[in-house]
Order: sequence, then C-alpha cells, then structure tokens
Amino acid sequence: MRARGSHRYWRSSLSPLLPLVFVVTGSCLAGSCIYSNRWRLLSSNHPDNAWETTSMPPADPAAGTPGFRVSPSPRGSEYFEGSRSARLKSPFPESPDKGTPTVAQSFVFANNKGGVGKSTILFNLVTEYAKRHPEVNVLVIDLSLYSDSSTLLLGGTRKEDGIQRGRLMMQRIPPRCKASGLIGALLQFAREKRLKSSWWPNRQWFRKHSFDFAKHTIPLQDPRFHPTAPPNLFLSAGGPDLREAIGTENWEDACYALRQSMTASLLDPKDPRGEKGGVMGLRQWVIFFDTDHEIHTPYATLALGCAERMILPLSLDENDYDRLFVGEIALFPILEEMQHHGTLRAKIDRLVFNRMLPHQNAPYVDEGTGGRLPFTPVQSEFAQMKSIAKDLHGRYLQGMHTLFLDADNVGTSFNRFMQRYVTALRLAAPTTINFSKMRGIALSQLDDSNIDTGKVSKATLQPLKKNLGEIADGLESRESVL
Repeated sequence: MRARGSHRYWRSSLSPLLPLVFVVTGSCLAGSCIYSNRWRLLSSNHPDNAWETTSMPPADPAAGTPGFRVSPSPRGSEYFEGSRSARLKSPFPESPDKGTPTVAQSFVFANNKGGVGKSTILFNLVTEYAKRHPEVNVLVIDLSLYSDSSTLLLGGTRKEDGIQRGRLMMQRIPPRCKASGLIGALLQFAREKRLKSSWWPNRQWFRKHSFDFAKHTIPLQDPRFHPTAPPNLFLSAGGPDLREAIGTENWEDACYALRQSMTASLLDPKDPRGEKGGVMGLRQWVIFFDTDHEIHTPYATLALGCAERMILPLSLDENDYDRLFVGEIALFPILEEMQHHGTLRAKIDRLVFNRMLPHQNAPYVDEGTGGRLPFTPVQSEFAQMKSIAKDLHGRYLQGMHTLFLDADNVGTSFNRFMQRYVTALRLAAPTTINFSKMRGIALSQLDDSNIDTGKVSKATLQPLKKNLGEIADGLESRESVL
C-alpha cells in the first residue's frame, strides 16, 4: 500500500482529474482569444463598428438650398492619440431581448465658457422637470470639479460657519453617492460582468442583473438638503475627487460601462416585476449631466460620450461665443474630435440664450424667420441673438450639422434652424436669483411659504416660472419649444 505522502500516491489520486483540468485550461485560453479578437474588431475602423452615421440631405437647386458640405477630418489631439483604441471596447454582450431602457432620456449642459449659467439653468430646469414628471426618477450627475449644481441642490450658497451650506452638506455625503463613487462602481460592475461572462452558461447572468443607480445617489427631498425638492429628484455629487476616479487610462471603460448601463433593459434583481416598489422598482431614469468650463477633461468628455442630448447655454456676448471655437480645448473642436474618433454621443438639442431682457411677457414670433420665444425680448437683444444664430447656422452648413440633433429633418433652412434649436431664458432680477441660489430653492418652487417679499418680486416671478416651464416642456420632444 502506498504511503499517503508519496509522489506516486498523489499522482494516482489526481490522475482522474487531469482531463477536467485540460478542459478548463483550454476553455480559458479560447475565451481569452475570443475576447481579444472581439476587442480588436471593436477598435478597428470598419464601418460596422461606427456608433452612428448621419446622412446629408441632397442639394436642391430649385429651392436654392445647397447640400451640407463635408467637414474635414480634425487632426488627432494628444488626448485621443493616447487612448488605447479609436473605438470603445464593450465589456457587455448584447442582450437579445431588448426591453425598456433603464434611462429614458439624458441631457448634458456644456460650454467651455464659465459664467454663462450652466449650473443655474440646470438647477432650475431639473427641478421643474422632476415636478412635471413624477413617473420617472430624475438624476443629476455632477461631473464638475467645482460642484456648483451640487451646492445649489444641497442647500444653496448661504454660509454657515463660514462655509456655504451646500458644500457643508456635500462633506456629509457618503463617497458612494458622489459622481466619483458612481464611476468607480460602474468600473467594478463592468469587471464583474466580464469575469462572469466567461463561466456562466449562455450568459444568462447578464439578463438578470443591471446597474442600480439608486445605490449611488441621494434623494434630495430631505430637510437637510432640499426640503422643497420633488421626491423623485436624486443627486450624484461632484467634486475634486473626480480627478482620481477617471483619467485617460480608464476613460473608455468608464464611458462604455455608463453608456451600456443607461441603455440596458430596466430590471431590478431584487424586485423583477416591480411589485415591491421602493426607490428603484421599475421606474425609468432621466439623467442630467452638469459640466464645468474645463470641457476637455476626461470627466467632462465622459458626459459628452454618454448623454444623448446637449443643452448649450449662451450669452449675447460675441467674445463668449467666439470662445466656443478658438483653441483645441474649446467646445466645438472637442465635439468634432470625439465624433471623428467615434466616442461622441451627445448632440446639440437646444441653444438657450440666457439673461435676455424682456419687453413683454407675451410669446414672440419673428416674422422674418418664424423663430419663436416664450416671451417678447427687447428688439436690440433679439437682433444680437439672431446675429449669433446666423453665424452658427453658417458653420452648421459648412459641416457642423453632424453635431446637431435632427439635422436631417431641419435641412439647410435658417428659419427651420431657428425654430428647432433656439430658445431663450429671460433676465431675472438679481435679488430674485440670489435669493433662490442662497436658499437652494429653485424658482419654480418659490411661493408665499418660502419667499422674502422684500427680495423677491411676485410680479416678475410668475413670468419666470412660465418661461422655465415652457423650456422644460420643449425637452420632452424634438420639436420647437412652443
């Protein structure tokens, strides 16, 4: 009889397991080859791998409308040359049963010029949107180092012990409920799904699990944060820790993980039929991304790579407008660069001219272009807005139409361009805006129970609410605002 510790004993005992070891080893090697080959194909320049294509309307000589000119391919920037591939690598297999997507709509507020009102407009619009749509969960993902929108949503800018209340509340938020924690969780989720896909039979595991955004957000209807907020409004706060969460080395994985989690079929593994309700249940999400003026950074371009529709706040300052195009880190060069490399998803949906001086509260229709606004502006300001829109339309005809949503339907007409994309937000009294921002209460939530009549004029507040409501309604469709 062989001794238990002898070499011959262990060899004879393990010999029946050797075929299983060879099968497992071979499966792992084959799986690695398949994944490597799939990633290689995804990173190639084959037309089938392109995210989307935009057809150009043909020229119509009878109508005097030439077709769009094809814009030249932009030269590669240092950031994208440093990427591992021109196309994104998918950690997720395609599910054959396409159900209701987890995210119904997604918007990003972007402009490389600071001070045009991105965070303030988002703060007011997202509150109005959540109020009008209680059937969905509305989430703000703040991808800004300065976290201005988070500050407003978490209590405002009034100071307590020398610190703005919103920033003080931000310090008390768990790390998992910040945008950096959300990104980290998405990357971990992608890694787990890649690992499971090699072993789980028929990949059924993927169809039963989707990313739970609710675990990495905070509900804002809380006495500490935003007591008047709608109950379906949530936040994933921004901050300086975004620098550590995402960089050029993991941007592609983060972008694809977030994008696929947004488009995946809505499913709560703990409540697959939505019978238990709760925070998530089977409620769809609508996501609003905020960015800062550093639009070239990985965390800002993450929003451009994941959101579907872009809101572009503008001022009437020609110099501010020109900065959208000057330099490699300006907004439009960044958009063209991302589109050239197949990483851009967001397309311009609305041009919101901010702080326009109103002449009357009645809606305005321009006889020349058919452009419609929620209020009647001073004519000199409307002329300036029309001049900027005319210049942008010229660039649109020169090839930038591919950056706009529904360009095929709008065609080359300046009148249709004005009707489809251009809207405005009226100038509000500084005391009213300051009161709203200091208290952390959106304009649409101000009423007799929470306003200071010495600082807020009721006569100007109602037209502001109507203006915001009409813009929020315009986000529901891809038609004109009115």
